[in-house]
Amino acid sequence: MRGTGLALLLAVLLPGMAAAQARPKVVAVKSAALAPYASVIAGFRAEANADVQEVMLDESSTAAARVFKTLVLQKPSLVLAIGPLAANAARRSLSEDIPVLFVMVPYFEKYGLEGPNVTGIALTSDYTPELGALKAMVPKAKRVGILHDPRFSAKQVQAAQEAASAVGLTVVPLAVEAQGKVEKVLGGAEGKVDALLMVADKTVANAAVVQALIAFATEQKIPLVGLTSSQVKEGATLSLAPSPTSIGQQAGRLANRIIHEKVNPGALAVAQPEGMDLAISLTAARKLSSSCDATLELLRYAAKQDFPVKVHE
Repeated sequence: MRGTGLALLLAVLLPGMAAAQARPKVVAVKSAALAPYASVIAGFRAEANADVQEVMLDESSTAAARVFKTLVLQKPSLVLAIGPLAANAARRSLSEDIPVLFVMVPYFEKYGLEGPNVTGIALTSDYTPELGALKAMVPKAKRVGILHDPRFSAKQVQAAQEAASAVGLTVVPLAVEAQGKVEKVLGGAEGKVDALLMVADKTVANAAVVQALIAFATEQKIPLVGLTSSQVKEGATLSLAPSPTSIGQQAGRLANRIIHEKVNPGALAVAQPEGMDLAISLTAARKLSSSCDATLELLRYAAKQDFPVKVHE
């Protein structure tokens, strides 16, 4: 009798225990086979309380739509859309009962990713850390020039102005609507800016304009805050860029809120990146008109903020 009672008890409890132990399923959809995307997934796996399945898209938006139609039938607990192609296809193809979390999407605003089931993590910050690093490196700096196209980055400049005022800096907008006018606009900024800050702007975020900014900053002996470590390697003074692994970890924590705490992703604003990597060019830093203590002060700032540092000669 005791054996029969135990068997009946197990028959009742085991299905419930199995269901309780079952982990939710997340499908991570990559727009391409890029190393940073792989780092995002590694960070995500470390934080997310879920089983993660990876899916790779090709470059066809039509094929991407077919992939997402298949995902609708699987009904995952969340889709992690990595890159622009995956984010766009997820927004268009998934039903509102499947949450979407996008990452690694430059200029995410232009894609219209808003939706009741969509949120994400931006690739650019609100410029607070960049301007804080600049102020730490060159305390006497007051005026920060931002070369930009007002058609695309007026909101970014406004955000930079708000962040600058908090640390005693003033943003000097350097408006340009065509790449061919960059030299003229920079020429007009001579003696009027103490530093330059790059923004992610379709008109000015290209190799030719980056080189023009590097040349201008070098000639004027002022710091140039770039967008990426590769730009620092080319001659920008410093950069603060999101770490793909850190973005993945942040996405994993956000996924836990959405999946386990039942937070509506559509009610969450697109998050600022939490983990930033600082890169500095020793050559560019030595050319500044400020003292050689600038590099040391920047490293102190990085240590206080717990930013990993990459040094380029």
